[in-house]
Parts: sequence; C-alpha cells; structure tokens
Amino acid sequence: MKKLSFLLLIVIVITSCTDRGRLERREDRIEGSWYFDRAFYKEDLALFRDNIIRDFRGDQITFYEEGYAEYYDASLDAYFSGDWFLTLHKTQYHDGNERLYTLDMEFLDHIHRERFSFYSNATRIGFNNLNLEVYDDFGFYTFRLNKLD
Repeated sequence: MKKLSFLLLIVIVITSCTDRGRLERREDRIEGSWYFDRAFYKEDLALFRDNIIRDFRGDQITFYEEGYAEYYDASLDAYFSGDWFLTLHKTQYHDGNERLYTLDMEFLDHIHRERFSFYSNATRIGFNNLNLEVYDDFGFYTFRLNKLD
C-alpha cells in the first residue's frame, strides 16, 4: 500500500510540472468574473501612455469552463457572448526558457452584427488579478483586471 501511495505521488508531481499541467492551472485561475481596474493605451513612438479607464469602467468579463465567455459593456448595458482560449508558447533564449501565455477572446456583437476580439499576452495570471497587453496597428493597450468572485 505504501508503494502504491508513493508511486501515485510521483505520478502527480511529474504530471503537474508538465506544460499541460501549467496551462490547466492558469485556466483554472482565469475562470470567474473579472472587472477592469486599469486601462492604458500607448501609441507607437509615443513617450507617454493615455489613461483610458473611462472607456472600460464598469465593464466585466466572465470566463466559464470549456472556453465560453461573456463580456458586459456597461456603457451599452449589453452582454456579448463569445469564446476564450489560453495558449502557452515556449521560447528559448540564450539565457534560458521563457513561457508566454496568450489569452484570446472573441465576442459576437449582436447589436452591430460583427465580432470583436482581444488577442492578448497575459503578462500576469494571478488568483485575484490578470494583466493583459493587447496590440493593434497603432500601439498597444495595457489592462489590469481584478476578480469579482
């Protein structure tokens, strides 16, 4: 019985250190409701970033299991349904490995009959906060979301 318990412990430790295990733990942290705490935009070649939280104040994103998500836009008082995907990218530099998590979200805007998306780098995935960088053609957004649950 002791050998079986020890073997089970070793299997759990080995599988929890794999990339799939890391990804699943991050996905578990993301699930839940989040609100926008901070939002900035920095144009290419600009010296300073603009505080744009007024555009996102009151907005929420709820991430459910199996990749389903809802975006609540407070300014429109409307909900938009969509999907989310978390992906782990590994890169090798001369000084070691680096892991980059991308969080991609796609929502259907039923008002304007089009899709809107966030393709972001998740720079921090904590239990209570989530930091995202979203790039567009002219610069990038930086968001900090805090968990409601």
